[in-house]
Amino acid sequence: MRFSIQTASLRQLVLLSFFLALIPVAVLLWQSNKSLSGVSSYAISSAEHAVSSVRQSESMQSLVIDIERAVRQYVVVRTEALQRVALSHIDNQLNLLAQVCISLPQLTLCAEQQAALQALRQRFSEPVTETPELLLQQIRTQQQQITQQIWDLLEQQLQNQQQQVTSTQQQLAWQTFGLVLLTLLLVLWASNRITAPVKKLDRMIRAIAQPKHQFPDEKLRGPRELTELGEQLRWLSSRLQQLEALRLILLRHASHELKTPLSSIREGCALLSEQLVGPLTPQQQEVVTLLNGSADRLSVLTEQLLDYNRLLQQAQPEWSQQIPQQLMQDCFNDHALSLQQRQQQIRLDCQLNSLHTDATLFRRILDNLINNAQAYGAEGSPVWVKLYRQDDTVLLEVANNGTPIPMSLREKLFEPFQRGSTPRFDSVQGSGLGLSIVADCARLLGGHADIVDVVYADVCIRVRLPLLGEKLV
Repeated sequence: MRFSIQTASLRQLVLLSFFLALIPVAVLLWQSNKSLSGVSSYAISSAEHAVSSVRQSESMQSLVIDIERAVRQYVVVRTEALQRVALSHIDNQLNLLAQVCISLPQLTLCAEQQAALQALRQRFSEPVTETPELLLQQIRTQQQQITQQIWDLLEQQLQNQQQQVTSTQQQLAWQTFGLVLLTLLLVLWASNRITAPVKKLDRMIRAIAQPKHQFPDEKLRGPRELTELGEQLRWLSSRLQQLEALRLILLRHASHELKTPLSSIREGCALLSEQLVGPLTPQQQEVVTLLNGSADRLSVLTEQLLDYNRLLQQAQPEWSQQIPQQLMQDCFNDHALSLQQRQQQIRLDCQLNSLHTDATLFRRILDNLINNAQAYGAEGSPVWVKLYRQDDTVLLEVANNGTPIPMSLREKLFEPFQRGSTPRFDSVQGSGLGLSIVADCARLLGGHADIVDVVYADVCIRVRLPLLGEKLV
């Protein structure tokens, strides 16, 4: 007869696993309490000594760097403030050296570094005309040797502690081996009863996340809660497919139904503005100007919303080899009129001859960044565009002069429909989707976008993309 345990619910299975795990824990606590008390005391004292030694070593290494930096700065600037800083660092290093050398087995090296530090301190009593490279190199070398001695001492203490722990473990291992092995088998059986349906749930969730997902037909078997969750995911998958179909239909109709009346409104406003149908009074001309500006803003907002929805539909980039210089020049040509109106010029620095990327996504990134720089940049100020390679990444930077972006708003601006407090200099009311589209396109390409600080501009947005092997030159 085949024996099997049927779990009615996830709670029962978890409680059973927990009870099985408590058995070896209770036995091990009873057996090891007395034998491990000595090891614990020794481990605590060793750990405290190790932490203290490591902190002192790190502080000394940091002070050596600070000393070297202060000395070099003092040789160049020669101010009393830098002299006081350098002397303070040297005094702190001497104090730490006295504390550390108490526990070191070799005191010769400590005395040598103390003499070197005193010699360096003595140099500040005389006019310093050049950097004492030899003396600084000697201090660095001595500090490295002292640090190595500290680590050797800690390693020796660790070995002693390990030997004691190993001896204790050997005494306990044979006593608990059989019990732990049996309990492990029971826990593995119980965990498999949980993980098997969870893996199926994971496949279901991943299937739902795919743009054109195929939901698994197999029925989930396992604890009652997980089975019910599987049925809810099946219903959710069906519902999401219906909503996706409705969304696509809405987008197709919106693209046609919105653009046609908007074009008519803009053409009518243009006719009225040019007074082709008759002269207008100043009040009427003002109203027509407001209507024309509102129609332009509505057109831009509609295009941004449609572009953002098209971006959400693209699941995978279409990789191909592109010439970045040509991609950028095409983008600049499209923005030439708006840049010319605000007397802005593009300063391009393209250091790559070839780029393996998705041309559409890359162009969306560049379009939105140029539009952002044109809208918020200072009039008559250039727009810097730079594309270059750094280690295993490709960096695209678009920078402009204007109002700097506060640190508190930088991450928030990459979220959809989020706008900063800086007003635009053009006539378009932003939707808050520009930088969000940039961030989403960068994620699809395997990178990310940030707002960084540069010395040559007030605002700089940097897009970091991965380097795809040898496909980039």
